[in-house]
Amino acid sequence: MKLSDITEKTQLVKDFVAQLKKATKQAIPIVEVGKVARVSGASARPVNLVLENGQTVKLFLRVVSAKNDNNKDVERFDIFRIDINGKAQPLSGDYDNSYRPAFDASVNALGNMLRTGQATFDKKRAKQKIRKPRTGPAPKNKTQQLNEMLNDAADFDKTIDIKTKEKEGLELQLTNLMSQP
Repeated sequence: MKLSDITEKTQLVKDFVAQLKKATKQAIPIVEVGKVARVSGASARPVNLVLENGQTVKLFLRVVSAKNDNNKDVERFDIFRIDINGKAQPLSGDYDNSYRPAFDASVNALGNMLRTGQATFDKKRAKQKIRKPRTGPAPKNKTQQLNEMLNDAADFDKTIDIKTKEKEGLELQLTNLMSQP
């Protein structure tokens, strides 16, 4: 078992998502598995869950070795850290899906925390100002603005000289055409 084996279809992720849907009474439209990263001193693979009302849950899964009943080494995935809306939460409970009653109770506790915090989350979200992204060039200091204006003035002077010569040439052609019978 490797961290790269973790997908949206991994049993632990599917069980967690299904139980969290029940606990929060919200759909989870986005389940996204991130790249392997070093988190809290361990190699882990983040799984981002976005609830329909905007809250986010990020699970960090790692591979752990354990002994089974026959005293053989068995590798399995383990949730060792959970972030809710970008803040790390202390793990209370058992997030191992091999014993479903304890797993369900732990995820339900997390779901209750999300449900009770929804009002506060909505208030914070409503207070946030939406900033319009800047378009156009970056602001310039006074020296840069002055140099740009001087360059523009020199360009305009050149353009005026060229157009003046064109005008004189066209006037000369016009007078030549008018003088011919």
